[in-house]
Amino acid sequence: MLRRRTFLKASALSLGASTTMLNANTNFYDIKQIPHATHFGAFSASVNNKGYITELKAHESDKRPSVITKAIVDRTFSNTRVKYHYVRKSFLEGKNEPTLRGKEPFVRVSWEKAFELLERELKKHKPENIFNASYGGWGHVGLLHNCNAVAGRFFNTVLGGAIGTDGEYSNGAAGKVNTSICGDLEVYSLQTSYQVMLDNCEVYVMWGCDIFKNNQIDFKVANRENDEWLKKYAANKKMQFINIDPQYTDAAKITNAKWIKIKPNTDIALILGMCNYLYVSGKYNKEFIEKYTDGFNEFLPYLLGKSDGINKDVKWASKICGIDEKTIISLCDLFVSKRTFLAGNWANQRAQYGENADWAIITLACMIGQVGLAGGGFGFAMHYCSAGGAFSGALLPVGLAQGKNSIGINIPASRVSECILNPNKTINFKGKTFTYPQIKMFYVAGASVLGHHPNTNELIYALRTLDCVVVHEPWWTPMAKMADIVIPSTTTLERDDISFGGSYSQDWVYAMKKVVEPIGESKDDYDVFYELAKRFGQRELAKFSGGKTKQEWIKSFYEKSDCANEMDFDEFWQKGSMHFQAPKENYSFVRHADFRKDPVNNKLSTESGKIQIYSKKFANLNLPDFKGHIVWQEPVEYLGNKKLTQKFLFHMLSPHPRYRIHSQLDNTWIANLYKIDGREPMLINTNDAKKLGIKNKEIVEVYNDRGRILVGAILSDDILEGVISIQEGAWYEPENTNEDMPRCNSGHVNVLTSSRPSSQMAQATSVNSCLVAIKKIDNQVLKAVNRLPELIG
Repeated sequence: MLRRRTFLKASALSLGASTTMLNANTNFYDIKQIPHATHFGAFSASVNNKGYITELKAHESDKRPSVITKAIVDRTFSNTRVKYHYVRKSFLEGKNEPTLRGKEPFVRVSWEKAFELLERELKKHKPENIFNASYGGWGHVGLLHNCNAVAGRFFNTVLGGAIGTDGEYSNGAAGKVNTSICGDLEVYSLQTSYQVMLDNCEVYVMWGCDIFKNNQIDFKVANRENDEWLKKYAANKKMQFINIDPQYTDAAKITNAKWIKIKPNTDIALILGMCNYLYVSGKYNKEFIEKYTDGFNEFLPYLLGKSDGINKDVKWASKICGIDEKTIISLCDLFVSKRTFLAGNWANQRAQYGENADWAIITLACMIGQVGLAGGGFGFAMHYCSAGGAFSGALLPVGLAQGKNSIGINIPASRVSECILNPNKTINFKGKTFTYPQIKMFYVAGASVLGHHPNTNELIYALRTLDCVVVHEPWWTPMAKMADIVIPSTTTLERDDISFGGSYSQDWVYAMKKVVEPIGESKDDYDVFYELAKRFGQRELAKFSGGKTKQEWIKSFYEKSDCANEMDFDEFWQKGSMHFQAPKENYSFVRHADFRKDPVNNKLSTESGKIQIYSKKFANLNLPDFKGHIVWQEPVEYLGNKKLTQKFLFHMLSPHPRYRIHSQLDNTWIANLYKIDGREPMLINTNDAKKLGIKNKEIVEVYNDRGRILVGAILSDDILEGVISIQEGAWYEPENTNEDMPRCNSGHVNVLTSSRPSSQMAQATSVNSCLVAIKKIDNQVLKAVNRLPELIG
């Protein structure tokens, strides 16, 4: 099998290039081509008869192979792999001192001992006290080994359920309100096709939305189709791009977009000012408002200041968002004079009062009046999984069913720490009261909670109050280091599975064949849960396994889809992929076109059947921080808080990374492309850096009352003054584990983010409402590395 150093020597091989062997001797080896697929793209792995991977060759569906795919091999053979079963020392000795989690050594144990401990803990704790923290589906793209699904199936079929998660981190705020506003979540919906946008859109507004960077990966298998269309957009002289963002993004650079420098968290104020101008000037589309929306007259008193004495005009908006009045007016005039598309984002709703973020863009789009027209309206997924691709319409394989969770307790995704620390506390959630359960056991497979959850120090404190923490992981991630029992999982290259891609086009189905044998004693998560189910009895095992082997499950997924009508499973498995061509009419898809054509017969699933500018249902909730229409409420942490900014001068953004999926690949050579002495880079305005005496690539400390991190400064004019940007996903690496709030040496941004909820409506994350300070450090610090815990045996 290919080792880390050997693969690094071969890294000059471009993905998809002609085959080049690792050295002269390997030319005599027979080469097998093994098909596989990941969130980073599909490929065939060239493996010789000595078991070495010599090349990854991109699949034909990958329109622009990326360097990030190459790091998958390095990740598989990383020195951070969990190769055996480990138990925290005092836990194994029966002392169970939870305050030592993350501080003390791990002891290697046998497979049998690890399962003995797992069985003991699962039988000791009631299901209503066990939190299945195996959140999301980013851990594995396969339909059988999806970590969230296989964990859920075990808990539901064997134990009858466990505490689960309600909502998500990605779209927690928007996900609780959008359906009531326009009848659909919108954030995951099929978007107007690329071809329609190219032919009809005249003004493409990227509202905090980077349609290049975030399209490099996919929730299923990436095809990067978006990259080809982005080039066509940039070459189309009829399309004008506008970037409303505190940062000048990659997509803005590619399209030469006009940059509207907005202060973070002030988009609602800007949109209210624009709506006010369009109404007062009479330039809004009155016909569209009357025919396709509901509640506009209830919204007007607030917009015009008749209900609160504050007229939300352009002058008012300008003072809050930092954009001059003439620019705001010119944007309004441009939007109503040309076919305009508002490409919304997910970042704005990850903020305090984030429930208003999408609603505000929808409201503005309605006043512009182009919703449902080719190249116009709004969308919230153009930055995600090449969402403008034509939909094949095929019935694709469906993955492992989780079964029914009889416990019926699901906590809001971003409230994990609060729930652990406050059992039996009652909160408002989705318009109802919700009482936190008491979590005693924390079980997570394939998810790095310590990576994606806000306020890292608070979470660590919470985890150290639990009875038991179990983690399935291929690597010694920060979450694995906080466990009592660590189970070594296989990586994607060590498993057979099946998947499809992309998430929107759904035109390819992929065989994910095992490329290399598992490292050490690692096993598939499915096998781990199978063995656990066996310990609960044959009846429970039968319910979990369905009486099928893993290969029989994969085949059954295939045969229940349209794939079986095109190709026999054995032929597919041998060939490695199957393609479905999208119908011609799907290349002309326009989102909301049916509703615009006939709003009566195609009414929306809202209280009026129309788009809700005002919602009586929401107003009747009588919540202090969420109303019946969009409102401007000042976040606690933003640049407009004059008192707090005296201490913390900068608004910190934490966007998705360019060369990772969240924390994935942070333990590979790919990090060398962008890290500074092993630390996450911090983008800071050149003028701000000069004021602080900070030089380019200098290591500095970023801090607030929640924690401290070290980062490498990157001076740039591509970010607004008073704002810094640190990508999320760096592996948390405390300098001194014995401190209550140690400084993070790697630049893990969630050490600084707040666990404050968006509002009492969605109780979602508000990580993008965050103020920090920066200071130079006096002493030299060692290069940051992903350190292993102390391992015994």
